[in-house]
Amino acid sequence: MTPESDQSPVPIACSLDASSLGERADEWRALVESSVISVEAGETEVRLVLRESDAALTQAVALAQREKECCAFFDVSLALQADRRTLVLAVPDGARDVLAAFVALLSA
Repeated sequence: MTPESDQSPVPIACSLDASSLGERADEWRALVESSVISVEAGETEVRLVLRESDAALTQAVALAQREKECCAFFDVSLALQADRRTLVLAVPDGARDVLAAFVALLSA
């Protein structure tokens, strides 16, 4: 038995109530409006290319940390390149519909 088989999968669930969920959606839309150059979505991953500012990076990281707290199944990372900062949110295969809904709310 490998160590991985001892781990139970993270449940695909969000701990926010309906009111908080609406507020969080507003925060994501505000981030996209103020700090994101482009949204690149795939089936299990969305990449938010950030504006080149410390404020955009700080705002994106703070929001992503809070998202990870309520939706533990999200895999959140930051890709830093010389000319590009990208916030990456990925989900397991079983959460493709959740990610599609998330991407839809970013542009709503």
